[in-house]
Amino acid sequence: MKSSSIPSTPRRGFSLVEVTLAIGIVGMAILSLVGILGSTFQQVDDIMQTNRALSGVTRLIGALDNPRSIVYLDSTAATSSANTVYVHQSATYKTLVDPNPTTSPATNFDISYRLLKAADTSANGVWVYVYERKVLPSSSETSVAGDVVTYNVTSNPSVMEVAICDKDSFTPDFAATRNVVGTPMRVRLSISKLLIGQRCAIDATSLEPSNTTWTGTGTLPDSNLYALAYLPVVAEFFPHDYSEKTNASKTGFSEREETPVLIQNIIISR
Repeated sequence: MKSSSIPSTPRRGFSLVEVTLAIGIVGMAILSLVGILGSTFQQVDDIMQTNRALSGVTRLIGALDNPRSIVYLDSTAATSSANTVYVHQSATYKTLVDPNPTTSPATNFDISYRLLKAADTSANGVWVYVYERKVLPSSSETSVAGDVVTYNVTSNPSVMEVAICDKDSFTPDFAATRNVVGTPMRVRLSISKLLIGQRCAIDATSLEPSNTTWTGTGTLPDSNLYALAYLPVVAEFFPHDYSEKTNASKTGFSEREETPVLIQNIIISR
């Protein structure tokens, strides 16, 4: 008896067109996912930068109310973490903000006002840095192994600090010696446009407010001839990225165009 065999049907594979379409669909899905993730990461970064700026607003307001707490960092600060020179003590600013500290010490308002009175535009703004820094523990709280120093993190508190630097340049050396935590915020301070139209100058002869109003440009008078009891200031917060200046003629970041992550109006009172 002969057995009949049923021929097997050959299994059909995928055609080149089908494979190409499948790869294209998967590629489009991956590209869409990457685009969504990139946008999400950017939004998260923006939120973190804004939160960092918000955390520095209160400290900046306190520093402008008490400008003797603003640290001045020159080139020597890169090698000295214990730098305790403040803006009113520095050779660069003391003649401007507190010229006679012994016979006629300046008030806190005088120092802040004299520091900012020429900041009539964004280009003339005064740059400061707001950052969180770790306070070093005492030597008894450290252990040294060769060149490595291990700090007791639980007894290493942090503080918010405001600083002014030479040529508006906060270098990585400054960050290392000041024990900066995270990324500092770069803040541009300028006179608010709310002052436009105000009779802010005192006539030196009559000692009455002058009829001349401020137009929004030009240096304000000295604090003893300033007629108002407040100074409105605009603070623009930018993330600092330690970028090196590409043009030696530029002074810090004053010519850099970018969008601030936060704009805050601050009123300095007498």
